[in-house]
Amino acid sequence: MSIGIVGTGISGLHLALRLRQSGVDATLYSAQDPDEIRSGPPLNFVTRFASTRERERALGLTEWESDAFDNAWVHMSVEAPGGPSFRARLPRPASSVDFRMYLAALLEEYRRRGGSWVRERVADRDGLLRLGERHELLVVAAGRGALTDVFPRDPARSPYTSAPRHLAGGLFDGVRPTEEPGMAMHVVPGAGEIHAPAYHSFTGRVTALLVEAVPGGPFTAVTDRDHREDPGRFVEELLELITAYAPSLRARIDAREFAPARPVDLMRGAVVPGVRRGWARLADDRYALAVGDAWITNDPLTAQGANLGSALAFQLADALREHSGPYDEAFCRTVSERMWATARPVVDWTNLFVGPPPPQLDTLLTAAAADQRVADAYVARLDRPDAMWQCVRSPESTAEFIEEARSVRSDV
Repeated sequence: MSIGIVGTGISGLHLALRLRQSGVDATLYSAQDPDEIRSGPPLNFVTRFASTRERERALGLTEWESDAFDNAWVHMSVEAPGGPSFRARLPRPASSVDFRMYLAALLEEYRRRGGSWVRERVADRDGLLRLGERHELLVVAAGRGALTDVFPRDPARSPYTSAPRHLAGGLFDGVRPTEEPGMAMHVVPGAGEIHAPAYHSFTGRVTALLVEAVPGGPFTAVTDRDHREDPGRFVEELLELITAYAPSLRARIDAREFAPARPVDLMRGAVVPGVRRGWARLADDRYALAVGDAWITNDPLTAQGANLGSALAFQLADALREHSGPYDEAFCRTVSERMWATARPVVDWTNLFVGPPPPQLDTLLTAAAADQRVADAYVARLDRPDAMWQCVRSPESTAEFIEEARSVRSDV
């Protein structure tokens, strides 16, 4: 059995490492080597929840086990007069490590364990066809560029045709940690959100700031400007935005020290959430499966993308290890639908939250601010997307969740 894996994001690397661990022959293809991954600008600011960390332990990855990399708390603030705010401790700590460091280290570990790696840019269907001649099955985990056109968009599962948020941010010095270091979210009704998690990067402990702007709103003054044209002005305007719209975040910033950790540590972009068909026929007897961002793209608002990518990589690795027949259309269709059952709660939850604010969201946040039991129960579901979706999918389900959380006897 020979598997080709295209892409070295978390899905491709966790899949490659898991197959290597299981004794399944696989070759990993990527356009960048570890040093190039480390040296580029950030593409995202990932928090890995406890379930993903468990999978890392199963892979024997221990580099980030120290609690120095932990984010144990979640802080939520609605930045409006009388807006609710609360904090809650995750049942098990998450970890926020610069993904450039993380992915480069995983690629090096895969190679150290004897995994086959080829530096090769695979940019389109023709490139996949060439690889298809070398392998019985291709798994595409690279979610950018023309390569994703191989997998048509699934309109029934993709309600957005344009980006519901515009993004800009970076890694910054000069931001004092929250009282209990962790992940902070500042919600500004009608304008967007500002993520501000404590983060471990190349220079040590920093703060990742990511502005998610509602198109046409006031935050787009920052997100729609190319920071490369005038980085200094971008930073000044970002601080002005925080001052005007997120005073609780501004209170933690020393304006004299507020600056990108390194010039390369700034980013901007936009994500059109969507689901593509999970498989494609390349030739008469060759197929490609999509996983990770090649299959599903989620806005970062719910911090689920990388965690879902890891979960699907393990699920796919199990299916490949256990399968003894041909990698035909039936196999690809069946595996894709099984993975969709895992992915759907994440997709539905994220799509709900990046749309017009549902009434149950205000109900939920207000209840969490008033009752620590509700806050704790809500934060605990950040690592349980299926349970979170059941909590937020309708006003009725949210009311049931709140009632159930309030029925738990407090230890205080």
